[in-house]
Amino acid sequence: MPTREELAATVRTVVSDVLGTDPEELGERTGLAEEFGIDSLELMEIGARLERTLCLRIDPDDLLSARDLGHAVDLLHARFADPATADPASRTAHAVITLTPAPGGPA
Repeated sequence: MPTREELAATVRTVVSDVLGTDPEELGERTGLAEEFGIDSLELMEIGARLERTLCLRIDPDDLLSARDLGHAVDLLHARFADPATADPASRTAHAVITLTPAPGGPA
């Protein structure tokens, strides 16, 4: 299981790759919607890349509900800590995702 610090570095790298920013610009309290205007497609791309990189099934609700980058890392760390939720077979196949546009973005 990766440490929280290792997960944080991985998340910063993946997010910075998708957004075209420097990983050092992303801190624990960085709000991606507020500070970078991230949209739902970028968020889903981040989720897909994290799943491939971490070999972990990520519940879309975790990414959608994360208040900031540090909260997202905490949610991912909890998935690794609980093998029952980290196992892809333990997840339902039909997740419902409610997407809301970023403030000031297209409706």
